[in-house]
Amino acid sequence: MCFATLTLTACQSPMSDDDGSAQLHAAIEAAIARQGASPRDPSDPVELKSVSRTPSTLFSTLEQRIPELDSLGPQGVNGGLGLDLGPSLDSGSDPQVQLNLKSAIAAAVKNNLSVQGARIEQAVAETDVVRAEAAFDAVLVATTGYQSNNIPPPPINMPGGLDNAFTQENNQTNLSTGIQKRLISGGTVAASINMDYMQQATQSIYDPANYWTNSVNFNLDQPLLQGFGSDVNEAQIRLARNRDRAGVVTLRKSLLDIVKQTEVQYWTLLAARQQVVASAWLLQVGSDVRDVLQKRLNFDATVADYSLAVAIVEQRKANLIRAWLRSRDESDRLKLLMNDPGASVGSDALLVPIDHLVQESIRYNLRDAVVTAVEQNPQVAIALLRIDDAAIGLVVADNGRLPQLGLQAGVTLAGQDTDGTGDGSFSGGMNDIADANFVSWLAQLAFSQPIGNRAAEAEYRRARLVRSAAVIGYQSAIENAVFDVKTSLRGVTTSYELIDQSRASRLAAAESLRTLVVLEQTLAALTPEFLQTKFQAQDRLASAYLAEVDAMVSYNTAMARLYNAMGTGLTMNRIDLKIVEAAP
Repeated sequence: MCFATLTLTACQSPMSDDDGSAQLHAAIEAAIARQGASPRDPSDPVELKSVSRTPSTLFSTLEQRIPELDSLGPQGVNGGLGLDLGPSLDSGSDPQVQLNLKSAIAAAVKNNLSVQGARIEQAVAETDVVRAEAAFDAVLVATTGYQSNNIPPPPINMPGGLDNAFTQENNQTNLSTGIQKRLISGGTVAASINMDYMQQATQSIYDPANYWTNSVNFNLDQPLLQGFGSDVNEAQIRLARNRDRAGVVTLRKSLLDIVKQTEVQYWTLLAARQQVVASAWLLQVGSDVRDVLQKRLNFDATVADYSLAVAIVEQRKANLIRAWLRSRDESDRLKLLMNDPGASVGSDALLVPIDHLVQESIRYNLRDAVVTAVEQNPQVAIALLRIDDAAIGLVVADNGRLPQLGLQAGVTLAGQDTDGTGDGSFSGGMNDIADANFVSWLAQLAFSQPIGNRAAEAEYRRARLVRSAAVIGYQSAIENAVFDVKTSLRGVTTSYELIDQSRASRLAAAESLRTLVVLEQTLAALTPEFLQTKFQAQDRLASAYLAEVDAMVSYNTAMARLYNAMGTGLTMNRIDLKIVEAAP
C-alpha cells in the first residue's frame, strides 16, 4: 500500500524525549481501520456483487409490440453525422468530426493545458532534488592578489642619521586555492594551499631579501549538538524528494481528473445531441398536427384548437433552438478539454460521439474498492507525504532545542625559502612543508545557549502541532476517498437499475401514443381534449426517451467517477504513467 512504502522520519536527537512517533503510526492505522480500508488477508475469499435491476412486467406485456414501439418517437441514430444544429457563428458550414471515446481521452491526456502544467511542475520539483543534493558538493575556491605597501617609519630619533631604519616598503603577491565540502554530519572540511611572494625595497641600513612564504591548511568546523547528524542536515533533501514525489502524484491526479472529465463530457455531448433529436422530433410531429388542423379549420376544427397547436409548435421551436445551443456548447467544452490542434476551440468543427453507451453490468466489492482508493487515490498519497514532511520538520525542530556546541580544529604546515639568494626560492618553502618543519594546530570548542530557550521550544511545539494537523488531513483524505467511492458506486447501481425502468417508461409512453394514433384514425373529428391529449403524449414520449438516455449516460459517467475515486482511471483506460528523469 502507498502508506507502507513511505518511511516516516523518527530519528532521535542526543537529548530529545519521545516525539510521539508511536502515536503517529497508531493514528494512521486507526484512520485506515476505521474506514474498513485495512488490507484483506489474501487467503480470505473475495465475494463480488453484481449491479442488478428488477425487470419490469411491462416488457412481457408489450413483448410482441416492442419493435413497433421502438420505431415510435425520437430515433437515436439521428444523433450521428448530419444532425442539424442550426446556423453557425460565421454563417458557414460546420465540418463534423467523428470521435470515439478512446481518441478523445488520448488527445486530452496528450494536449490538455492543465496536464502540461502539471508535467512542468513535476519537472521543477525534480530539479529541486538536485539543487538540495548539490549543497553537499565540493567547492573549489581560489583567490589571487597584489598589494603594494609604503609605510612611514615611526618618529624615532636615532644617532648617525638612522631615522629611516624602520621604513617598510614592499610588494606582496598572493595566490590561494583549495577545496571546501559540507558534511552530512553538519560540519565543513576545507583544505587549501597559500603562496605569498614578498618583494622588499628599503633605503635603510639593512637590505631585506625577497622571499616566498607557503602554507598548507586543513580545517574542520563541526557542530556537536545543535545541527549535528544526517537527519537534520539532509532534511532539505528529504523534503525536496517528497516534493518530487508529490509532483508525480499531482501529475497522476491531473491525468486521472482529465480522463474523468473527458469521459463525462463525451457522454454529456452525446446526451445534448439526443436532446436535439428529441426536440426536432417533437417539432415535426407537432407541425403535422398543426397542419392537419389548419386544413380542417372550415370543417370541424375551431380557431382556438388551431391557435393552441400553433402555440405548442412555436414553443417547441424555441426548445429546439435551446438544444442547438447546448449541443454546440458541449462540443466546444469537449474541444477545450482535448486541446487538439486539429479541432481547436476556435474552429467551427462539431464533434460527433460515435461510441455506444455501455449497458453491461459490472461486479464489485465495496471493501476492496475502499482499500484500492486508500492505496491509489492521489489525495491520500499527498496527505501521507505531508505527514512525512511534518515528521521531518519535527526532527529538525527537536534538534534545534539543543545547545550550540561547536568544534573547530585545524592544522597548518608552513614553509619559507632560506637559500639566501636574495630573490627568494619557491621550492625552499615547499621543502619546509614536505619536511613538516613548521607545524601549527588549533582545537577549540564554542558553546552557547539562550536562557530559557523559548524560541526553540515554541518551534518544537509548533512542529508537533503541524504534524498533528497533517494526521488530521490524512484522516480527512481517507474519509473523502471512501465517501467518493461509496457515492460513485451508489450512482453506478442506481443508474443501472434506472436503465430498464426508464426504458419501460419509454415503451409505456410509446404505447400511449400508438393507441392515440389508432384512435385518431377512427374518429370523425378532433376534439380539443383529444388534441391536448395527443400533444401531452408526444411530450411524455420525448421526455421518457431523454430519461432513458440520461440513465445510460449517468451509468457511464458514474463508472468514470468511480474509477477516478479509486485512482484506477488510468489503468482502466490503459494509460501508463512513466516518469523519465530530465537530462542534466
